[in-house]
Amino acid sequence: MSAARPPVDHGGGWATAAIFGFSACVLGLLGGLPIGVGPAIGAAGVIASTVWRADRPRRRGALPLAPALVAVLVLSVTAAPAPSTLLFAGLTGLSFLLWVADDPTRPSAGGRRAMPTIAVVALGVALAWSITLALPGRTSDVALAGALLAVALVVLALLLARLPASATLPSRNA
Repeated sequence: MSAARPPVDHGGGWATAAIFGFSACVLGLLGGLPIGVGPAIGAAGVIASTVWRADRPRRRGALPLAPALVAVLVLSVTAAPAPSTLLFAGLTGLSFLLWVADDPTRPSAGGRRAMPTIAVVALGVALAWSITLALPGRTSDVALAGALLAVALVVLALLLARLPASATLPSRNA
């Protein structure tokens, strides 16, 4: 007689959606839209995508992510170029990645599994924000330099993630 396998707890929890929704709403408050409109757009996009992902967990694809992406795009485009806005735009992007990693079709703890990748992107956000604060100059020039640095770090993270296991450094025991 075989023992029954314990049920697998799937991801898609509300904690990552709440983190993403909170950061999107704060970005909406700091943006250039009227007081109630920005947070409403952020909340509506996150709620619509979260419900859509939970409603059809077996259907894979990027379409359920579209409302959240459109909301973040609208909030980012309408935001004023200020250090606080840039910080919350970066935090909203990081919380989006954490939310995407917590996929309802996969076992839970997707956020913990994605931490090495998210940590590299977080480093890029921190570097871009510190460059924005530290370097004198026009905001657009500094933001462009920070964005290019962040993109370079993301590309580096993607390249390092695709390295075969044999390309890593040998252990001390070898």
